Amino acid sequence: MPSEIERKFLVSTPPAGLAERAGTALEQGYLAISERAEVRLRRAGEELTLTVKVGRGESREEVEVGLDAGQFERLWPLTEGARLAKTRRHLPLPDGLSAEVDAYNGALQGLQVVEVEFRSAEQSRGFSPPPWFGEELTGDPRYSNQSLASSGLPRPGAGERKERKASAAYRLKPKEGAAEGLRRVALGRARKAQDRLRAAGEDGAADAIHGARKDLKKIRSVLRLARGGLGKKALRAENRRFRDAGRMLSESRDAEVKLQTLAQLRERSGEELPASQARAWEAALAADRARVQADAGGERAERAIEAIAAGEARIAEWSLEPDCWRLLEPGLDRCYRQGRRALKAVRAERRDEDVHELRKRVKDLWYQQRLLVEAWPELLEPATEQAHRLADLLGDHHDLAVLAADLRARQDLELDCDAAGELIARHQDELLDEALALAERLYAEKAKCFRRRMRAYWAATFA
Repeated sequence: MPSEIERKFLVSTPPAGLAERAGTALEQGYLAISERAEVRLRRAGEELTLTVKVGRGESREEVEVGLDAGQFERLWPLTEGARLAKTRRHLPLPDGLSAEVDAYNGALQGLQVVEVEFRSAEQSRGFSPPPWFGEELTGDPRYSNQSLASSGLPRPGAGERKERKASAAYRLKPKEGAAEGLRRVALGRARKAQDRLRAAGEDGAADAIHGARKDLKKIRSVLRLARGGLGKKALRAENRRFRDAGRMLSESRDAEVKLQTLAQLRERSGEELPASQARAWEAALAADRARVQADAGGERAERAIEAIAAGEARIAEWSLEPDCWRLLEPGLDRCYRQGRRALKAVRAERRDEDVHELRKRVKDLWYQQRLLVEAWPELLEPATEQAHRLADLLGDHHDLAVLAADLRARQDLELDCDAAGELIARHQDELLDEALALAERLYAEKAKCFRRRMRAYWAATFA
């Protein structure tokens, strides 16, 4: 039975131009629903199908067969009481992906969700939702189509749904103050990081740690954006708190990344990296990963949860004044200036440490632009996507640098270190050439011009 790998999200703010796109009207009815499977009828224009889906969450198995009009009309009455109608539109995403946006009709009017299908579990794990995506619903049975068709919209307890949705939105909203928005976003990321670590089983530990570390980096970007109100002492203390929590998880994640980077290197290099050498190196890296996981057990994750929980308790006490653009401008200006300086250093010498510094500054800019995207989504969403692309290129470069350092320490393996090192360096150069072309455009403005432009966007939307 073929498998599909999908993730589902609420649509927080529909992207510009979505309503003008042609859509397909869909009617769905359910013949059978159980905890693990569903049997569905669908009418999509002239296309009539019967589909069986097995499983829950991100990865499910699916079989679909076409029906003629007579077969469909004989079965459709059996779905009474378990039907829904919606309009589906498609939007292109980076990396060849597509967003499938469903706007529901009838009793579900007002609900909009977006699904993305991936070619592999690895691609799904590496996906970063664009700013217009809201709370993730993957695996939430209340928002499955079968549940919506049979039970209607979820009805959480008073205030519960509003809080969950707000906490998941990594952006400031026009109807909230700057200080309120920053606290809300930071609180949502702190809770999400803890939830990931608590819910991770042995098989999903690597994904949970990766996700939690990204949540912590997002909190630290919020802190840097809020530096105009926090003050240096509070900023240092809170940044150190979440940085140290992330470091508790880093060794396990680093071991996993080295294995993934070697696999990617082998795929790109073909016969240039002899299979026998690659297998020996891969076995050594796998042994390192197993040792790290065995030594730590769940202890590091528990300590990280405690540290994050302590930081969460402090977020409500953050002193963030004034509650306007003047709270945000110093942090955004500093972030952009640091990025321009880091780019200048990379242009001069292309050293790994300078590239890594540029990567950190680009990630800060990416996260901060995501926070401010509502100021002018039509312009800032593409800029945010480009910053994301640049961060990924620089991240791949850094992963290769870490792998090269590991290679130099492998005195116990029969590896042609010189040849493998040259191969890594060549791939790094290719990545950096592409990254620098993108960085030149991203940092083309002088800091003063960038600051004034962002201030004008904010004033037009938030003031």
